[in-house]
Amino acid sequence: MIMRAFFCIELPDEVRSSLAEQSGRLQRTLGSAKWVAPENLHITLRFLGEVDGVTVSEIQQEAQKVAAGCAPFQLQLETLGAFPRPERARVLWAGPAAENEEFSKLARRLEEAAQTVGLPPERRKPSAHVTLARFRNPRDVSTEIAPLAGAPLELLVNQMVLMSSSLGPQGPTYSPYARFPLAG
Repeated sequence: MIMRAFFCIELPDEVRSSLAEQSGRLQRTLGSAKWVAPENLHITLRFLGEVDGVTVSEIQQEAQKVAAGCAPFQLQLETLGAFPRPERARVLWAGPAAENEEFSKLARRLEEAAQTVGLPPERRKPSAHVTLARFRNPRDVSTEIAPLAGAPLELLVNQMVLMSSSLGPQGPTYSPYARFPLAG
């Protein structure tokens, strides 16, 4: 069995719906982009890519250890940002205004676990963010980079999810494969 997979933090319905609303407003001003469907909004911890059954089994064992060693934590989504930078954006995202230490610790430990089972190192530093849109051609979104409308969106991160992803003509479909409660 080969599976396309990643670890993520699922968003509570109220956070997902608030982000979908804000995304809708942004679509009206920014227009053409590949906008993430509301049901697919999440925070990626570690993309695994195409993995076989043995690797899936091994990474689940390692993920259990990671989750057991990390305590639940609060995360605030409070601002819009862009990668690589607002003036030449390829990705528009919502996330914390500053790095979240607990998120970084969880992502770092998950990265170590992925390398333990033989996956190549992740090239990019982990960043707690929810991708809202991807732009085919870089564009200037600097006028949109601002705090999210309304109060910051609070979420309690108390588990991580191994998600399987299948690509289709309408875009990706994500299905939870395994859940790992944070218990540290």
